[in-house]
Amino acid sequence: MLQRRISHSRKWLCRSFSNVLHSEPLRVCVVGSGPAGCYTAEKMLKAHQQAQVDIIDRLPTPFGLVRSGVAPDHPETKIVVNQFSRAMQHERCSFFGNVALGSSISLSELRKLYDVVVLAYGAESDRDLGIPGENLKGVISAREFVWWYNGHPDGRNLDPDLKSTDTAVILGQGNVALDVARILLRPTTELATTDIASHALASLEESSIRVVYLVGRRGPAQAACTAKELREVLGIHNLDISIQESDLLLTPADESLRATEYTEEFLSCYPRQPPQDQDMLV
Repeated sequence: MLQRRISHSRKWLCRSFSNVLHSEPLRVCVVGSGPAGCYTAEKMLKAHQQAQVDIIDRLPTPFGLVRSGVAPDHPETKIVVNQFSRAMQHERCSFFGNVALGSSISLSELRKLYDVVVLAYGAESDRDLGIPGENLKGVISAREFVWWYNGHPDGRNLDPDLKSTDTAVILGQGNVALDVARILLRPTTELATTDIASHALASLEESSIRVVYLVGRRGPAQAACTAKELREVLGIHNLDISIQESDLLLTPADESLRATEYTEEFLSCYPRQPPQDQDMLV
């Protein structure tokens, strides 16, 4: 049903807009079909019993970061798309893909045609670090890499070089950093059972990456990742962890945080000097 609506998005630009001015129910346009857009549409449908909600997106498919940001080996996180799908299939809700704000239609036009316009497309630009070398070949943002292995249209041609070196460096110690590390180090036989993009899987199967450095401003005991994400990385088969003993020290402020204490305790169980013939996370 969604596919049929997507294919007729161009026709909708003429047909639906021509009827808007003559409709009495509240007309709502949500720009962006990610979690924010879907939750907004769902709430509007419940709060206004006669509201007509149109969701537009520049991509041909809905669900935003649930589809392009969640790691392919985290299917449980993507279950929320079932809830979003029910909202989009509501008789008073329509989804139209391949409709880009600014080219297919302008914001001023939307404001004239709808009673309410919600901009829920989020931020897609990378944050520049402002340091020398960040634009060199081989330096890519986590957003680009995540889009690449998730099959986002804008990341399809990234083609990261995973063959010419055995080492990757990741700046950051949060959940996204651990996602990237896990995708780089997890056996491809396991990744093959996920919904990872086929081009990414093929590249990872030929990857030479065996050592991944996680670089943060503070030690792993203060990392921003959750225990679940950390547990998944530490559970990778034949993976050894190298941690400096001094980095596990906690300050009085850190010790008051239950999650940080748990992370420190969990990390302290792993060896500091791994064998040289296994993949390594440093």
